[in-house]
Amino acid sequence: SSTGCGGMKLFTRMKLFTRIYAIALLGLLGLLAALLLLTQQVQQMRQAELQGLRDGHLLRNLRTAAENYLATGLQLEQLEILQQVIAREQAAFVGVLAIDVFAAGGKVLYSTDVGNRGTQVPEGWRAWLARDLPWDSTAPGQRQIGTRFENDLGQAAGGIVVTFSTVPVPLTLAQWYERGQQAVQWLAMLVLAGAAVSALLYAGLRQTLKPYSDAAHVLQGGHPPPGVATPWVQAAQAQRAQWDAARQRTQQGMRQLEELDHGV
Repeated sequence: SSTGCGGMKLFTRMKLFTRIYAIALLGLLGLLAALLLLTQQVQQMRQAELQGLRDGHLLRNLRTAAENYLATGLQLEQLEILQQVIAREQAAFVGVLAIDVFAAGGKVLYSTDVGNRGTQVPEGWRAWLARDLPWDSTAPGQRQIGTRFENDLGQAAGGIVVTFSTVPVPLTLAQWYERGQQAVQWLAMLVLAGAAVSALLYAGLRQTLKPYSDAAHVLQGGHPPPGVATPWVQAAQAQRAQWDAARQRTQQGMRQLEELDHGV
């Protein structure tokens, strides 16, 4: 019948909208995941940029101090004040394990690590003195940056190496609080976006199913909605007219039977 066919079509459309709703939610989750990944990448790039600025600032300060003290005419071995300089710089920057100042011959003259003073630096450090450029290297649990400093003749008088720890440190309470706030913000965005998608799909589903609800209202004996009747409403009106005609015939037949019974 037309009613059964309409029910099948209604069921099919509801399944279609369920799939559309699922696809929309998956797309929304994918979009939020992409935004989260992009945010993390931007943060990592920002951290790398800040790290580069910090490294450059620290090496420039140390090199300038060493060259300025050498310009006074003292020998590198006589510049005990460099020990105070590197101790101050270590205290000013988080994560600095040690700062070493070594002579061109490779001997460590000043260091924030007392055990390093008087030792020979790795050959790789001395090799970097041939270039007037900062250098960096990594090792398990640490990262090192360095630069050479020059005497009045423009020759390498020695080098400075800063060692940073790369071991992750436990998050502070403030950092945990900040991450919790970020998680809440992302969750709120997900809930709001999901609600918006649900509202839009509900409105679309309601508009699409309106002809079926109008037809069901007519089949239940209600008046058709004002305006141009849709094919579903027209079919419902025809079906309703057939039901009314059949009911009238049935009632008329029942009356005729009652009259026959009374006549007998």
